[in-house]
Amino acid sequence: MPIRNERSTQVVFNKPVAMPLSIGAKKTAEKLFFVVEQLLPQDAKNLFGEWSIADADLSLMLQRLICNDDPVPTRLADYAKYQWQRDTVQQWVALKRP
Repeated sequence: MPIRNERSTQVVFNKPVAMPLSIGAKKTAEKLFFVVEQLLPQDAKNLFGEWSIADADLSLMLQRLICNDDPVPTRLADYAKYQWQRDTVQQWVALKRP
């Protein structure tokens, strides 16, 4: 997936990259945004009612873009930031990394 190739988790845990997203990665991001907009009900905190690991996985994918200041629709950025505050996610985020 182009987003993962161009925005590794190093962007989230260490530092952003200077390279802008390629056309392919931008198109992939737009597809991701479209699908998530369809799946995430208005005013919902989680994708499927109750929290699931899918929420953590999706929030990490969105964080790859958010942490690098790539454009993310406000509703999806708010969703990702909310998911990121979950205690279990914060425990995982706080782990030491190389």
